[in-house]
Amino acid sequence: MHMEEPRNQPPAAGQVVYPQQYAAAQPPYPYQQPQPAPRSGAFGTFGRVMRLMLRRFLYSLVLLGRALRPLAGAIVVGTIGLVVIGVLAWQLWGPKPGVVDIGQTESIPQAAAVQNYLQGRKSFDADLMWEAFSSDYQAERLSAGATKATLQSQANNEKLRGFQYGSAEYIGGVPLDDGGSMYFYSVILQVQSQKVKVPLVIMADREGKISNMIDPLDRTSSSQ
Repeated sequence: MHMEEPRNQPPAAGQVVYPQQYAAAQPPYPYQQPQPAPRSGAFGTFGRVMRLMLRRFLYSLVLLGRALRPLAGAIVVGTIGLVVIGVLAWQLWGPKPGVVDIGQTESIPQAAAVQNYLQGRKSFDADLMWEAFSSDYQAERLSAGATKATLQSQANNEKLRGFQYGSAEYIGGVPLDDGGSMYFYSVILQVQSQKVKVPLVIMADREGKISNMIDPLDRTSSSQ
């Protein structure tokens, strides 16, 4: 018969028993250190700057739209007029394909009455503007119910609404077949710290008096 070895026998007297060392418990999944966030290069920085500039530009457009909301229709018409002025100016003074650029029409000097009208528009002075009109143009406006008092009322209304007319950029002028002339301007209009350019076309008679206008902001004009 084989003798079984004793199990879990108590230690003999005086014998030192050391506790059994166990290996540290291992986590069920291997531990991974967090990866550092990748640094954005020059292209990423440029993209963030462009997005910031785009948001600011769109915000400025929103502010400009709120300030010019009452003139939305006039601004649309004015933009179309500005495009037409640019096309006409290019046709008059731009180089012609296949033609030597010699002997093209030169821009004529501004008429004194036209300059007086622009000054009256800037200072909201209906007297100065009305005197710049020819007698025929005055009669035409009167027949349409647009008197000098009406012109002054419109000027006062624009002044109360905070309109400020800046400098009028003279694009050019050309003589007409009837002896008159046509002048092209781009007028700077400021409303509540927002600036826009408004096109203005003025026709004058032989004496240099205004005979007609294409002005998107002039509601008293018979041509509007």
